[in-house]
Amino acid sequence: MAEIGTKKGPKALAAVTRRLLALVLGLWLFCMACLTLGTAQFVYRELMEQGETFSQYVYQLGYFSYLYEPESVQMARRQIPGIVEYSMNDAIAKSGAVLTAPDYDAAPEPNPPQWLNLLQGGSRCETAVLFLDQDGTVLRQSGDFLYFGYMTEAAWQAGSDVTDAYGWMDLGSGDDDRFTALRTLYENDKPLWNLVGLRLTGYFDGSRLEPMAMDLLTRTAYHRALDTVYPEGSDDDREYSVSELDAMGLLQWEQQFDHTATADRPLVTIYALDPAMSLYVPEGPVAYRDTERYETLRDLLATVGESGDLDAPTVYSGASQFDLWDMIVFSARNVRDWTLYDGTEETWPEKEFTILTALRASPLRIAVGYLEKVYLLTGGVALLGFFLVRRSVRKHLIEPVQAVNRAIGEGWTHLPQYREKMPRWAESRELLDHYFATQDTLQEHKQERARLNTALQYAQKAEAHRRQMTSNIAHELKTPLAVIHSYAEGLRERVAEEKRNRYLEVILSETERTDGMVLELLDLSRLEAGKVKLARETVSLAALIRAIFEKLERAAAEKHLTIDYDCPGDGTVTADESRMAQVLENLATNAIKYTPPAGRITVTIRADRSGTTFTMENDSPPLPQDALHHVWDPFYRADAARSGGGTGLGLAIAKNIITLHGGTCFARNTKTGVAFGFTI
Repeated sequence: MAEIGTKKGPKALAAVTRRLLALVLGLWLFCMACLTLGTAQFVYRELMEQGETFSQYVYQLGYFSYLYEPESVQMARRQIPGIVEYSMNDAIAKSGAVLTAPDYDAAPEPNPPQWLNLLQGGSRCETAVLFLDQDGTVLRQSGDFLYFGYMTEAAWQAGSDVTDAYGWMDLGSGDDDRFTALRTLYENDKPLWNLVGLRLTGYFDGSRLEPMAMDLLTRTAYHRALDTVYPEGSDDDREYSVSELDAMGLLQWEQQFDHTATADRPLVTIYALDPAMSLYVPEGPVAYRDTERYETLRDLLATVGESGDLDAPTVYSGASQFDLWDMIVFSARNVRDWTLYDGTEETWPEKEFTILTALRASPLRIAVGYLEKVYLLTGGVALLGFFLVRRSVRKHLIEPVQAVNRAIGEGWTHLPQYREKMPRWAESRELLDHYFATQDTLQEHKQERARLNTALQYAQKAEAHRRQMTSNIAHELKTPLAVIHSYAEGLRERVAEEKRNRYLEVILSETERTDGMVLELLDLSRLEAGKVKLARETVSLAALIRAIFEKLERAAAEKHLTIDYDCPGDGTVTADESRMAQVLENLATNAIKYTPPAGRITVTIRADRSGTTFTMENDSPPLPQDALHHVWDPFYRADAARSGGGTGLGLAIAKNIITLHGGTCFARNTKTGVAFGFTI
């Protein structure tokens, strides 16, 4: 059978840390998930609003009202060749949908500081635009193309910069190296600001140009030509057009390609100033209705347009309110020519074309982008709370339990830090209260065992002590008895009257000395026999020694002694207060007696895990090592010079009292004298 308790579990602090971290992390994730879903619902509604009106937005971007609405129509503009396709291209190039996080800009004054707005960021949505004619044929759609207003070669050579017509050309895929320079310019600066114009040679298919040769005029070359026309210090204020600068031979065109030699049809040369460009960048495959897959959103929109699923003013969302990972919103708007409609006809004019749009975004991803600061802030607060709670658990629960466990393992040692300041939590306080109560009980048992051991040792050595004690007592009593006998003889022989009082004083003094010695012998005998019962009280050694030195102040003052105290705490112990006072008074009396005049006595009290140590150090010549081992013996004196007229029992009585309390005594030489003390 396996032994009980051999399997060790995890450390309490590690277990609490893991569980607390899991709880904090779980609560944080749950709260952030709810917040993210709520924000995603908000984004969903914003996307629906933008998606439903996106076709109308494209209509406004193309300024189609100038072409088809009577109140704003510009008839001259409608006559320009290619203007409709140009408006379509311009609407496609400029269209886009961007969602921004809510901020305080729309809030009524006074607005809070901007740094308080935690929801920040913006997200561009993927869009696709399609123009269909009455028969469903694609007129224009999102893609890579260049569109421009242009002048014919004849108008250019005549010095005109007025647009004659509009056209566009398909840039194909990114693999077509003919348009690498255009793509580079567009990526570096969206408006193509460094491109002044193009010289294109090719043939038209409607308004679409198939280029066979292309030359670029950069802004750098244009300004170089202007610097030639207007040198520094020139007073020429005439404005030269680009075509005039070209006629003067000042423009340097950069040739990109020339395939005119392979042309199989008549070619025309045109000049396009300030062209614009559009690149369609898809965000990846599109899933539609769970079963259909398309390479791009444009492909999906073309398929939906061909199938006739959308017709103005239809709006369809590819995601429900609770399917927030990927959503698509379609919208359609018919464009009709209202310029000839007088309002009396029952039927509306035939539609010129239909604008189909698709907006695709992920409300969840957008919401996550909005909430980045919120995640960081709340995550930091959650971690701070975790560490504060962990610190509190460690300080008020784990550390007291560890201290008690360690103290029990080391033999019920003292915990002075918790005697002075108990932890706040009730369970820890109760544990320490029980520990201290058990420690006091064990101390009582220890003292009782010490008393019994003392009694046993006394019984075993009784005979040897009796003989030694008899010899010591006889030796100590011999001198005062001899003095008493001698002076009594003198009184009997009727000495002179003037000596009688002095003889009587000597007899009384020696009698008192003998009586004190007998009382101390009786006290020592009872202590060594273990017949003394100790009280259990809380005693402050620091307060007790100060009171004793106050009582002995006159004796210390007569020798001009200095008393120093080094007592950081109260030095509180559980002991018999009267007996501890007897011990401290014996040590203090001994120190005053053997300290030379103008000397110093230092009292030190220290508490640690092994107990409380009391030390009294006084200035004096050092004692031999042999004497240090016997100073606690009854009637022991190192030499005649240190007799001091005492009984020689004070230190012996002190040692026995400390032993009964379960402590130990010590004596040692120091740099300036001798130190006596005990640990209890």
